[in-house]
Amino acid sequence: MRLYNGPTSPFGRKVAVLYRELGLAVEEIEIHVYTAEFLDALNPLRQIPTLELADGRAIYDSSVISLYLMELAARPDLLPQEIKFDVLITCALADGLMETVLQRRMESLRAEKERSAEAMGKLELRIGRALRVLAASLDRFSGDGLRLDRVATACALEYTSFRFSSDWCEQHPSLSAWCRAFVARPSFEATRPRV
Repeated sequence: MRLYNGPTSPFGRKVAVLYRELGLAVEEIEIHVYTAEFLDALNPLRQIPTLELADGRAIYDSSVISLYLMELAARPDLLPQEIKFDVLITCALADGLMETVLQRRMESLRAEKERSAEAMGKLELRIGRALRVLAASLDRFSGDGLRLDRVATACALEYTSFRFSSDWCEQHPSLSAWCRAFVARPSFEATRPRV
């Protein structure tokens, strides 16, 4: 299997953490997504991560790849049936936080006269709401065992600090403490974003 990824993609990081944790053999190939025209044949959205299987099929997006890896490794405990929808909802919130931070980052990189302060403000409000809900529901996903929602949430929180602000750590100290402990895992150390 080949994973096409980038050095700072939070979605790609989620998958990279997971395959390391599961002990799966994956060849990770770092690409520059804007010039990777070859990727169009595998993923018409030309997004990372994209997982190419040995038979040439491709799996995307990060949530689908995560489910595929979980099944491949025969690890249903990553999505426990008794709390399946709680886990998936937290994953969706974490993915939404990553997407919002990414959108805000892209808006901030626009030329100053093209940048929309209103759009950035709305995105920042969305980031704040997501962080408040994660902090309020910490008891639902906290813990140190491997689970899909924990991996997604930790990736989202570190990406928020990396691309937006780490002020949330002071505003939500319990969430910050959980994240610091969870990302001490070797899989997170190995996949920390590079500028």
